[in-house]
Formats: sequence, C-alpha cells, structure tokens
Amino acid sequence: MMFASMIDTTRANIERKIAAARLALAFEALWAALCWPLIWGAMLAAVMLSGLLPYLPDMARYGVLAVLLGVTLWSLRAVWMINWPNSHDAMRRIEARSTLLNRPLSTRDDSLAEADHDPASEVIWQEHKHRQLAALGDLKVGKPQSAWPSLDPLSLRVPASMALIASLFLAQGDGLSNFKSALHVGPAVAQKTISLDAWLKPPAYTGKPPLLLTSPAVIEKLKTDGQILVPENAGLTIRLDGAKAPSLHFYDVTPDAATEVRDQTVNTKFSNGLFEAETRLARPSVVKVFDGDKELASWHISLVPDQPPTIAILGNPDAKNLGSMAFKWKATDDYGVSGITSQIYLSDTQEDGVGFTNNGVFLFDPPNLPIALRKSAPKEEVGVTNADLSAHPWAGLMVDLTLEVTDAAKHTTTSETKTFKLPERFFSRPLARALIEQRKILIMDPDRSGDVEKLLSAILIYPDGLIESSGPHLAIAAIISRLQNMGDRSDLEVAIDMLWQVAINIEEGELSDARADVEAARKALETAIAQGASPEQLKQLMSKLREAMDHYMKSMKDEAQKRQAEGQGNKNRSNQNSKQITEQDLQKMLDAIDKLTQNGAKDAAQEMLSQLEDILKNLEPGTAQKGDPKDQSATTEMLNQLSDLMRKQQDLMDQTQRQQQQGNGDPLNQQGDDPGNSNGGERGSSGDWDNLSQRQLKLGQQLDELLRGLGQNGLPSPDSLKDAGKQMGDAQKSLEQQQQEQALNQQGEALKQLRDGAQDMARQMQQQSQGNQNNTGQDGEAKGNPRDPLGRPMPSGNDQYGPDKNMLPSELAIRRAREILENLRGRANAPDLPRIDRDYIERLLRGLY
Repeated sequence: MMFASMIDTTRANIERKIAAARLALAFEALWAALCWPLIWGAMLAAVMLSGLLPYLPDMARYGVLAVLLGVTLWSLRAVWMINWPNSHDAMRRIEARSTLLNRPLSTRDDSLAEADHDPASEVIWQEHKHRQLAALGDLKVGKPQSAWPSLDPLSLRVPASMALIASLFLAQGDGLSNFKSALHVGPAVAQKTISLDAWLKPPAYTGKPPLLLTSPAVIEKLKTDGQILVPENAGLTIRLDGAKAPSLHFYDVTPDAATEVRDQTVNTKFSNGLFEAETRLARPSVVKVFDGDKELASWHISLVPDQPPTIAILGNPDAKNLGSMAFKWKATDDYGVSGITSQIYLSDTQEDGVGFTNNGVFLFDPPNLPIALRKSAPKEEVGVTNADLSAHPWAGLMVDLTLEVTDAAKHTTTSETKTFKLPERFFSRPLARALIEQRKILIMDPDRSGDVEKLLSAILIYPDGLIESSGPHLAIAAIISRLQNMGDRSDLEVAIDMLWQVAINIEEGELSDARADVEAARKALETAIAQGASPEQLKQLMSKLREAMDHYMKSMKDEAQKRQAEGQGNKNRSNQNSKQITEQDLQKMLDAIDKLTQNGAKDAAQEMLSQLEDILKNLEPGTAQKGDPKDQSATTEMLNQLSDLMRKQQDLMDQTQRQQQQGNGDPLNQQGDDPGNSNGGERGSSGDWDNLSQRQLKLGQQLDELLRGLGQNGLPSPDSLKDAGKQMGDAQKSLEQQQQEQALNQQGEALKQLRDGAQDMARQMQQQSQGNQNNTGQDGEAKGNPRDPLGRPMPSGNDQYGPDKNMLPSELAIRRAREILENLRGRANAPDLPRIDRDYIERLLRGLY
C-alpha cells in the first residue's frame, strides 16, 4: 500500500516537471522567433519618436518608414514557423538537464513484451520500475536560455535599444506629437526661426511703463548707452521660440562679467519649443540668453534703488477747543506714500518730574490716532491731523508721539519723537469738575477707589441745586455701585468711562445728545454718498441732517443763555479774538452739501461733510458771533487775479481747439459772444489766428503784471509762474505761425504751471492763516478769499460758505466732465486698444476719482 502511494506521488511530480519543461521550451522558441522583430521594431519606434522624420522630404520619410515596417513584418514570419514542444521533447530536456543515463524518464511507461509471463518476471519488472522511479526523485528543468547571442552575432539589439530610450527621454517635444508628425501626410515641417522677446516691467506702484528690450528703439539706444536703468524689483520676462537648448544666465556687473549669479530665482517653462522665463531683479546684473553655447542676447541692467519714505512732524501739536488737538506733518516718497500710522506712549518726564507716583495709568492702552491721506499714494503731502483725545485716561499727561510712514515697497521710516501734553478738556460746571477730578484719581491710583466711592456718595447727599435732574443722580449711583462691587480691570474701565459721560452730560446738558444726533446723521449721509445711494435716499438723509442741525443749534442757544445766566465763560477757547462760525454759516454749508449731492459731486460733498465734522467738534455755546469783514490780504488779491488768469487761459485753449477742428475758419460765433470769455474786447467777430495770438499775448502781459505785483508786495514768486510765462510766449509764437498742435501743447503746459503756482500761493495763504488762528471751527484758511484756485470753497466761516459764492461748477462744466469720463471709459473697454494705451487711460481714470 505504501509502495503504491509512493509511486503515485512520484508520477505527479514527474508530470509537473514535464509541464514546466514544455513551458521553458515554448518560451525559448518564442523568444528566439521575436529576436529580429523586436530589434527592427525598436529601430522603427526610435525613428518615429525622435521627431526627425518630419524634417525629411515626403518620399524619403515614406521610404524609411516602408523599409523599417516591411523588414519588421517580414521578420515576424519566424513566429508563425515555431514548432511548439511536446511531452517527449520535454522529457528529453529534463533528462539532459538532470544528466540521466539510458533515458529513464522516456521509458517509465514501458511494459513487458510478453503477453503471458510468469509471476517471477512480474516481480522482477516491478522491482525494475521501482528502482527507475526512485532514480527520478531529483529532476531538473533548467532556466530558459536565450538564443539571441547566436541569432544576433553583431549585437544590433544594443544600439536599437539605446536609440529607443534616447527617443523617449531626450527627443524634442512629446512622443505622441512626434509619432503623429511621422505619419503625417503633407509637406515637410519647416525649420523654426528663433524668435526672442524680452521686456522689463517696473513695479506697479512706480507708475513706469514696461520697457521692451527687443524693440528697435531700445536696440538703437543700447548702441550708445550700454546699460538699461529701471526701478528696483522690476520684473524681467523672456520668451524664446524656436531654440533647441535655451537657457538664461545672470552675471555680476564687472568689466568681464565672468562671475555668474547662482542665487537668482527664475521661473522657467519649456514646452513645444517655447521657452519662457520670469524673474524679479533685486540687484544689478548682466542678463544673457543662450541657445546651447550660442549667445542670443545680452543686456546690462542697472537698478534705481527704491528710497525709503520720509516723515516729519512740523512743529508741536496744538491744543484746540474742547480738548481737541491738531498737528502738522509732512511725508514724502520717491514713488508714493501708502500709509501713515501713529504711536503714542507715556513720556518718562512729566510736568511734576520723572516717572509716576502710581502705576495705575499704565493699565490703559495708548490712544488710537488714525491718519488719513488726502490722495492715493502721494509723492509728497503736507497734512494736518485733528483729533479729540480728551476722553482718554492719558489726557493731561505728557506723551511721546511718533509717526511711521510706509511706501508700496513696504519700506518704513519713523519720525522724530514729539513730547507734548495731551490736551484735556476744561469743565466749567462745578459738579462736572468734581467728577473729572475723581476720575483722575481712579486713573492714577485705582487702589483709592474706596475714597472715590465715599466722595461720590457725599455728592449725592449734597444740598439741592448741585444735581439738577434725576439722570446724573442715577448715573452717579450706578458708578458707586460698580466701585463697591469692582472685581477686575473691566469694572474700573467702565466706571472711568461712566464718569466721563456723566461729566459731559452735566457740562453740556441736552447739547450732548443733540451733538450726537447731528454726528449720527452726518455719518449716515457720508456713508450713503460713498455707497452711491439713490437721490431719494440722499434727499431723505439730508432732511434728517437739517432737522438734527436745527435741534443742535437750538440746544446751543439754550445752553449759551444758561451759561450767561450762571456767569460762566468759554474757557476752552484757545483764541478769543478769532472769527466765529454763525448759524447762517452752518445753514449755508448744508445748502452747499445738498446741491453737491444733487449734482453728483460726491468727492466735494464728502470733503465738506468732513469740514462740518471738524467745526462741530469744536463749536461751543456762546461763540456764534458774527465777525466783521476785513480787507483781503495781498496774497489773496494776487490769488484771485491768478484764478481769473487761469480761467482766461482755459477759454483761450478751448478756442484754439475749436480753431483746430474748424481748420482756418472762424472759431468764434460771428453773431454772438464767446461765452467763456469775460473780456468783451477779445470777442471779436474775426476769430482768426491773429486774434488768438493777440489774446495770448495779453494774457502773458497780465501774468507779468501779476509777477511784478508779487515782488512789490514782498511776496515770493513761484518758479512755476515764471515757467508759465515762458510757455505763454511760445504759444503766442505758435499761434502766429498757425501751428495748432504745438500751440495747444504749450497752452496746456502753461495752464498746468499756472495751477501749480496757484497751489503754491494757496499754501502760503494757508500757512499765514494757521499762524494767526489755531481753532478748528473758526476760520481755518486765509481771510478774504472764499475759493481756492480751482473754484472750490475754502474751509472758512461766515458768509464764505454756501452757493452764493459760486462753489458749484456750471452745468456745462459738469456735462463736459461727464462726457470726458464716458469717452475715456469707452476707449478703455475697446478690445483692440494696445496695452500701453489702456494702462495710460486707466491711470487717468484713477487720477480723476
């Protein structure tokens, strides 16, 4: 039984070995048959994927493909001629690999030849088979062997494989495109010509236009000037088409430019023969573009450093009415200031010595003092910041003020430190003064809250007449309750704030609520204007502002009468002799704001609302007295003359423009007067070039008289006015020669210089005004001139507010401005407009808003 089982196991093992031997023989036969088909197929694939076939003529390309494809198909005949191995072949392989003699595996199924045999022969035969099977226990199939070395004695398979690998990883373009191009039926692909474009794009905040390095103008300029000057951090973009091995390199600016810059970060992209590279230049460099070892272009690029901004506090901060403050500052930057922040800290040196007796004042955060720029990214701006910090716990203490300015490149500069006393408000009512005194005790020494609580409790039992109404009584009781149950710092801060509010309510009475109502209405109108509200909404908000203002002025009168009865003066006023704002002035301001909103002049309306805010912050009961009109100063008179001269120059420029449009015809209406000309003698019916030339000559003479008047009055003559006179003279000569375009350019430059001169004179006038007055809410500008050189109202009081001073532009001017804006917007949206023109128009539009 055991013998039979052993025989069955041996037979199963032999069958597995035979199957494995057949599989090895089949693989060897197939591998040998595929030798030349694979070699020729690899050559065919390498040629097709290399991308070289499209450059051959069609006949040559088709011939190469046909030969390689034909040879490959012909070599496949060996596959069809394979004789697949049988069991006998497999047994012979096993016997050969196992070194078996007398073919024991092939004869394992033999039987006795005799049909009838005796039992002894059968026993001997079985013993013979048992010994054969025992000898077949360790059969070897052997690994498949490749016949390629004998089939390919020249080893052509090696270069064919290497060519295929090179085509897959090193060929230009992608494999699929090259494969399609090889089979494409059509003319051969032409050799690409190398195209190079390079440009420098300065940072947006510089306002500089891009510079095309490959333009003919730049190439011609580089022949004489070897370097290119651009702002720091300019972006460099390279586009190279048609190069086989493009590269971009940077070298130090040295005589031989041999040291290559390795730390320059460059973003590159190479696809379909197009090479793109972008980088930002932070150091001067020599930039070179290569195709392999061939240098295609070289530029020496020098950078203009972005200078850090500067800021300075001009003078010392001044105290204004009701505890407000104002200080003047000046900020500059080569490309434009982006923002100004302030830092206020307690000074080490106080009026009573160095340091503080108690540390309670350090529990409070510094006051927030926002500083706004009038323009977007101004290169130079002189501004005045007004703020009311009298409610802050540090009011009345010495503080250090510094300003920090930032430009678009994130450069920051800090101003010098100004040490001054943070203004505090003076309270005239005894009860208000007492509450403020206890508030200061809490601020300086919170541990004395018990003493403050006792004194406030004593105030509540003071004889009748000290507390006039139940409101302050309840508020003081609430403060006492909070002090009695004070747990942390927040309770202390709430008590201090409540003391301030109660003192303000006692000092101003109903005036405090009325002032809050006016401020709320003003802010609502200002927000609606900024958000582009409908005319109906603006009208409704304007009505609410008028109602709040009427109630406020009535409260002002009642409070003034009450103070007069009590014999209290206005001790908060910093200058008792300056002109004051009247109720009529405020009403005229409201009328002007109403008209500005109706005509869509949002910026002017918001500016006047801001002026109204400054006035209301510092307006006190009893100060609304009418100031006597005074004569205009010499500066104001000259400014008025210059404003009239600017208007005439603008009218003449308009007439020159019409003359250009009408050719040599009459630019003026032969039957009527020129509506833009105030001088009847200049409105003749001829309208020819001689008439325009004579008008320009007279304007130049008027400017000369103005400059002489400035000198006679001891006033400095701005250089811009002298330049304007030169441009007027050149324009007069151009008009004589009927050169319209040149005359228009010169007139425009003259008008620009006149405006610059007017701004210089207005600045001088403002400085004179600030030297005589320091009270916001009073006349903040020079006296006598109700308008600035552009026809807008000056921020001054009395009858200088309102529409009777021609503050609003004419309907014709508004309509013309709208037409210009619509024209610019339409051109900016044109799809075929060049990029440089679109950028220029966008900068114009940004400047108009």
